[in-house]
Amino acid sequence: MHDTIDRLTDGSRPSESFVYVGSRTSRHREGKGAGIEVFRVSGDLEDWSRVQSFSLSNPSWLVASPTGSVIYAVHGDGNTVRVLRRDRRTGLLGFIDEVDSGGTNPVHAALTPDGRFLVVANHNSGTVAVLPLRGDETLGDPVSVLELVGELGPHRRDQNGAKPHQVVFDPSGAFLLVPDKGMDSVFILEIDDDGTLTMDPGRTVRLREMSGPRHIIFSPNGRHAWSVEEFRSTVTSYDWDPERGRLAVRQVLSALPETMTGDSRGAEIACHPDGRHVYVSNRGGPGDASPGGFYPDTIATFDVEDGLLLRPRWVTTAGIRPRFFKIDPSGRALVVAHERGHSIGVHPLTPSTGSPGDPVTAATTGSPVALLFIPVGTARQLI
Repeated sequence: MHDTIDRLTDGSRPSESFVYVGSRTSRHREGKGAGIEVFRVSGDLEDWSRVQSFSLSNPSWLVASPTGSVIYAVHGDGNTVRVLRRDRRTGLLGFIDEVDSGGTNPVHAALTPDGRFLVVANHNSGTVAVLPLRGDETLGDPVSVLELVGELGPHRRDQNGAKPHQVVFDPSGAFLLVPDKGMDSVFILEIDDDGTLTMDPGRTVRLREMSGPRHIIFSPNGRHAWSVEEFRSTVTSYDWDPERGRLAVRQVLSALPETMTGDSRGAEIACHPDGRHVYVSNRGGPGDASPGGFYPDTIATFDVEDGLLLRPRWVTTAGIRPRFFKIDPSGRALVVAHERGHSIGVHPLTPSTGSPGDPVTAATTGSPVALLFIPVGTARQLI
């Protein structure tokens, strides 16, 4: 992998990063993790040195504070956000506090663009909550909790209520997008200066029945967006109107190879910083039981032309159930968390095509589900 990463350089050397790996720890989730694993990682992604194993229950999503001195860790399946002290020199973590997440099963969180609030998606209670940041970057109790309402999808188990799975601000910071698996919808909210959330039902986008929109991303130029739908393993392309805060559906494609006929669930989606490629991970049937099985877990790569997705191709992941992945800070590789493979895989990206190369297992760690990169020597997270 070293030669491949070096071949992708533009003359600069990518910096070292601290990588924080959140994990599943509970028996209910068949978790094998211990909490948050802290690694110091070389710029070429070859050397992953573990510097701390921080015990914490189900830290399934991680966000860094504006200064990087604090990390917020949601309690997957619980109802709290934990506030952790972070030493910016050593990367080590310590416990400060925990606060109410404004619902149950928080799965995702994001800072408002001005850094004054943390917004949390609570999956099981169907709520979106706003928590204020204090002067020391600890969190106060929720100042706004919005219950999402609408028509439920037909699946009796997976769509028995609102199921928000992500909170994402549009590039202008004026609108908050919330993909909801329970109602096959993407909600578009606004947040006032005091943290109050409001929703205009006229902005809500309803997708195909039992599709389960899970995550949504924007193009670097802010004109387009794409979402991954969990239940059908599809990806939807949109135009984005930043003035009116509205999405317009343009395209719906399968994120699966044509040979895939078994059960599969879409997981994560990301756009390369250059805007030319979109990536989607699929958790597929027997691939959850045996890596490289007849229906293996895959990552799909699409070329982007005027917001549309073209020329799909696939690679098999290095481990089982790629629940989450990120493009590394240098833009040279995909870093994949294999929830049931208990490992972190790295796929070097070919610059001419954007396609992921053969994966390498970079680290082993129990039930990884979240990755947070913070470059060594800087205050803020990069990705």
